[in-house]
Amino acid sequence: MKVRIRPLRALMVVLFLLCLGTQVVADDPYFPLSALEPGMQGQGLTVFSGTKVEAFPIEIVGLMEGSGAVSQLILIKLTGGQTVASGMSGSPIYVDDKLVGAIGYGFPNADARYAVVTPIGAMLSLREYKAGKTFRFRTGGLSGYQGVVLGGEPTDDSWLRAHPVATPLYITSYRSLTDHYLLTSLQQHGLYLSDQGRKAGWEFAPIRQSLASASAGAKLFPSAEAVKPGSALTLILAEGDFKVNALGTLTWRQGQEFLGFGHSFLNKGRVEYGVGSAAILSTIDSNEFPFKLGVTSPLIGRVLQDRSAGVAGEMGVLPQMVKVTSQVTAEDSGLVRDYQFAVVNDEELLPGLVIAGLMDTIDRTLDRIGPGTASIYFEINGTNFTSFQRENLFYGRDIAAIALREVGEMLLVLTENEFIHPELTEVQVRVKVNPEQRYARVTAVEIPKQEFAPGEIVTLTVSLQPFRGEVVQIPLEVELPTSPGKWLIMVYGNEYSPTVEEQGEPSGELYAPELVRSYSSLEEKLGDYRKRPQNNQLVAELIPVDEVPEVSPLADNGEVVEAEQGYQTISTAYFVTGEEQIQVEVVAPEGEGAPEPPTIQAYRDY
Repeated sequence: MKVRIRPLRALMVVLFLLCLGTQVVADDPYFPLSALEPGMQGQGLTVFSGTKVEAFPIEIVGLMEGSGAVSQLILIKLTGGQTVASGMSGSPIYVDDKLVGAIGYGFPNADARYAVVTPIGAMLSLREYKAGKTFRFRTGGLSGYQGVVLGGEPTDDSWLRAHPVATPLYITSYRSLTDHYLLTSLQQHGLYLSDQGRKAGWEFAPIRQSLASASAGAKLFPSAEAVKPGSALTLILAEGDFKVNALGTLTWRQGQEFLGFGHSFLNKGRVEYGVGSAAILSTIDSNEFPFKLGVTSPLIGRVLQDRSAGVAGEMGVLPQMVKVTSQVTAEDSGLVRDYQFAVVNDEELLPGLVIAGLMDTIDRTLDRIGPGTASIYFEINGTNFTSFQRENLFYGRDIAAIALREVGEMLLVLTENEFIHPELTEVQVRVKVNPEQRYARVTAVEIPKQEFAPGEIVTLTVSLQPFRGEVVQIPLEVELPTSPGKWLIMVYGNEYSPTVEEQGEPSGELYAPELVRSYSSLEEKLGDYRKRPQNNQLVAELIPVDEVPEVSPLADNGEVVEAEQGYQTISTAYFVTGEEQIQVEVVAPEGEGAPEPPTIQAYRDY
């Protein structure tokens, strides 16, 4: 009897194990790519309006294989009358209630019912993907086409060209210049406008939508716990009184971990962006590409990976951000307004985000665009460097942009320095704007005589021509060198002249670039910037006539030669431009030998 039972028991064990194995496969939440076939039916999840996740039917059209980290893609067709819209990036696709992947790519100016899906396996691994790869149809596909090209140009008409489904970028700005400047700045990191992107063959081409407001009451949005596959997902670069958010869709979530988008945002790898949800106002048809218009929520989490297959992050943990506060005074109306926002602490993105936000706060307060004079105080704080503080006066045809030149310059000095990783915490700005054009040009310099004793103090009379005003004469005392010889006194104001201010489209660089010098530490570098003359100051600089340099002296390595600053200043009520010079001679008393001439270096190396 036992001999007969044992085989039966063994058989039962085998059957049990087989059933167990089958059950494991059945419980697998992911549909294997190897089992996908053209014609299979499934569904996708996304939000078309409000916060409700809705299903839409799809059909598997074809499978593609290609090279690169994301080595396989899936072509699908929306079969329920819906079309792929900007903001649907990351919408999860299911077959037999198992996750296949996420909508990642579409075909602009083509049938918007078709989309290309990034497999969930690639998203889970978030491996690096290179643009310009070709994917050949392995099974199924569209009649007459061999496959698709991602990003690059097709070699012939037998290849389709796909782009990442555009990511609407919501910017709460007062005017288009702020948008243009910000987007120009972000273009350096892979972000491009959709119309320009296709013309240039760029890989990633989001759509920009400017909104008067991009936030609403908390009741409008789902909680962090309620955000699920198919929910609208926003990547937050700035929040507060100035907002910059990118809209996509959440693909997968397990606990607090999540995946989304189905393609990269900026493809920066390890990042720390903010994450929020969104309420979709409507999905709007467009001749270019349909798009979702949404209202974004406050922070509910952070993104930690931004790679070719999508973005990955965690809910409930907020990113480290840099606080920005500004107080803007319109002196003609007496209006004073305070603003506060925060930007992601990304060294490459931070300067552009801060300047765009500050520019917007000035424009909002003034409620105009145009010339003026601005007095500004700003302070940049961090945990591992000495706080940088500076006051200055600016004039320009677009005062909101010009007033922030030094703020942007110093942010670049900090974020691009070669000594330490700056742990920035806060940027504070106070700016007062007057519509009067308070600038003046140096027109003449007079001196009572031509010969002086060593070390003698001489009073120059400097003539300033204010804009549409009477000539003003300012006395400027200058202490002459103790070394006999002929000296050139150069009297000048700021080298930036409003009369030659660039016209036309903004370049995205609204602050002056730093000239190269040799420093041994960040603190030394900051100290040099602290001592720079202000724009409302007259500068008197002395150099020997025999050694007048055409440019600042350069070492063999191209760096500006280090030097002590040999200049004297006096403050005025104007933004000073222009330059005049006068020659004097220092004569040694009779009977005294001439001392050795000192080493003289020009100041204007900034």
